[in-house]
Amino acid sequence: MSKNLASKAVSGLKWGSASTIANAVMQIGYTSAMARLLAPEAFGLVAIASVILRFGSYFAHLGLSQAIIQKEDLTQDNIRAAFTSSALLGLSFMLLIWALAPFATMFFENGSFESEEVTPIVRVMAFSLLIGGLSSTAFSLSERNMRFKELSIVETLSYVISYLCVGVLLAYLGYGVWSLVFATLTQAALVALGAYAITRHSILPHFKWESYKPLFNYGSKMSVISFLEFISQDMATILIGKTLGPYKLGIYDRAHRLVNLPMYMLTRTISRVIFPSFSKLQSETKKLASVYISSTTLLAAIIIPTCLGLLVAAPEVVYILLGDQWGESIPVLQVLCLAIPLSFITMFAGIVCDAKAVLNIKIVLTVVFIAVIAGFFFMFRQYGLIGFAFAVLAGELVRIAFYQTVMNRILKLPYLEQLQVYVPGLVNGVIIAAVIYGLSSVLRGIELPHVVTLAIQLITGAVLFLILTLFFPHKTLKAQIGKLLSKFGLDDNPTSYYGKIISKYRKDVIKST
Repeated sequence: MSKNLASKAVSGLKWGSASTIANAVMQIGYTSAMARLLAPEAFGLVAIASVILRFGSYFAHLGLSQAIIQKEDLTQDNIRAAFTSSALLGLSFMLLIWALAPFATMFFENGSFESEEVTPIVRVMAFSLLIGGLSSTAFSLSERNMRFKELSIVETLSYVISYLCVGVLLAYLGYGVWSLVFATLTQAALVALGAYAITRHSILPHFKWESYKPLFNYGSKMSVISFLEFISQDMATILIGKTLGPYKLGIYDRAHRLVNLPMYMLTRTISRVIFPSFSKLQSETKKLASVYISSTTLLAAIIIPTCLGLLVAAPEVVYILLGDQWGESIPVLQVLCLAIPLSFITMFAGIVCDAKAVLNIKIVLTVVFIAVIAGFFFMFRQYGLIGFAFAVLAGELVRIAFYQTVMNRILKLPYLEQLQVYVPGLVNGVIIAAVIYGLSSVLRGIELPHVVTLAIQLITGAVLFLILTLFFPHKTLKAQIGKLLSKFGLDDNPTSYYGKIISKYRKDVIKST
């Protein structure tokens, strides 16, 4: 990457990481409070409504957000065209889902659930489609211009106001499931206002086809891919809601969110920086391959140890954050701790496909993946929620193989080099999980309070992670950390503590290259 691009990417990572940490801390408090104020059925009902809304959102947006970021030469007419179409599509699909909500929710009916329970929730949440249509252009322009500092501030403030204030207050006052609904809509509205304040653009309508054509050529394919990915990612939610009802879906949804949300917040920060960066390198295959390997190695080194540590600490996490009534979610969470990291790591391969506009291959791959994971769900359905979780894990292992084939084809990356990106994370993760497991066995044996046990687990995991990463890193990880530290421009003083570490990494990188 050029020096200017690298500087913007690093700045974006700094601010995005700060926002991620802040939101993660707030999410812990929010999850803990809402799990104690609301029953599992409330989360199940909102999960069903969210699936229906996401179904419509992919057609409402038509991939225009990604098209704005990906297009190399973007004109003012393109921007006006994107806003006009996004606003009209958002309004149209909001009205369509409002009208069809009773029919859409009938799919989830079973002996323990009536569609009338979720229809009004879907209708109110449909306003998010209009809000998204009005704000997507400003948000995408901000990401294209890498204004991640401002976006991070907006998202953090909106989270505080909408979830910690509006959501928790309404739940405490007895509004039940509607506290979740209004918190979601409040955040969407605040983010929309903030995004437009960051990047203002013309809101005058524009109807010349030549301005729409390049956006729709790319965006329509992205919309199809996003819709197919929605089916593959939410298939468990759809099938659990259909076959087991809102209660079991609420149990699965909370377990999934405990591991998925922190990973999503971390990778969303990175992907927002990586996509525009990858797009600017789309014609430089060798550089793009190098950045892809570096990004994936560093991400895997963080995500895999975190998830394996969470797997061991799952009982304490559930009892502290959710409460004793959520014990059913513990084994589901443990299986998902193996599946979710794979999903987020392979995400970078998908971003490469988006950046290079290699979309037909991605469409075929996603269709095949849907068929594969549907087969796994059918095979494991007799085991209930655990079976669905194992189906997700098996599907992610297959997806890794699919994407490695694609990266070999478009980036000319050998399979062995692609597999090596997982090694540092796996090695560190297994060591950390083994130590925490041994320690947890002792702590649980003497029946310490859950909060004390979890605190010791967290401290142990964090210390081990820092030791293994900074002082005894795998050679693959060592080279990537050296590159990252130099780009962050940290202390170069060879007599200081950090300066010695950076100097050591740089020498090792020079030797390895």
